[in-house]
Amino acid sequence: MLQRTEYLNIIEEIRNTEKKSLDEYIISVLEPLRNENPNFIETLYKDINYLINDIDKPHENDLKIIDGDFSIEDGDLALTGYQSRLHNLAFWLHTEIIKGFIESNPSNVSLKIEDFEINFLNKPNYTPEYKSKLDKIKQSLKRERKQNLNERENLWEKLWDLENLELKPNIAGIGFNFNNFLNKFNKNK
Repeated sequence: MLQRTEYLNIIEEIRNTEKKSLDEYIISVLEPLRNENPNFIETLYKDINYLINDIDKPHENDLKIIDGDFSIEDGDLALTGYQSRLHNLAFWLHTEIIKGFIESNPSNVSLKIEDFEINFLNKPNYTPEYKSKLDKIKQSLKRERKQNLNERENLWEKLWDLENLELKPNIAGIGFNFNNFLNKFNKNK
């Protein structure tokens, strides 16, 4: 049985391995783990769904339609926006969960999907430590997305960022972190 922290290791490994294709990783790593752990797919899907939720802007990762036809890239239907390896793995995990529902009882699949989303997927029952680790990965995904799409923050977003403020032992107790502010401008050059 996998421990919770091992799911974080799997997520980081998926994000950082460019050498293996995702299909090879699924066959060589995820399928054996699935056979040993009964709720592996559902738990990994819940973690990945938490990570990629709220990263995309509205209408991103929808089907890309060009001239009234679905667009195809690399043999698959193309999506709008930025897709990380976690987005791609989430599709496979979602498909596997649906297949499980269909195999168990095909007559009430929609009820099982709705129950799964309400009672499992959307219930954040993470420990504070685990949630903080997931939030660090989520912040990293947001930065990765901005870099890959060449999105830049405007001046006011940089000025009013809470990371620029810091507690200092002075009269008011709040100061301005000039190093953090300068680092933000140096990154965009």
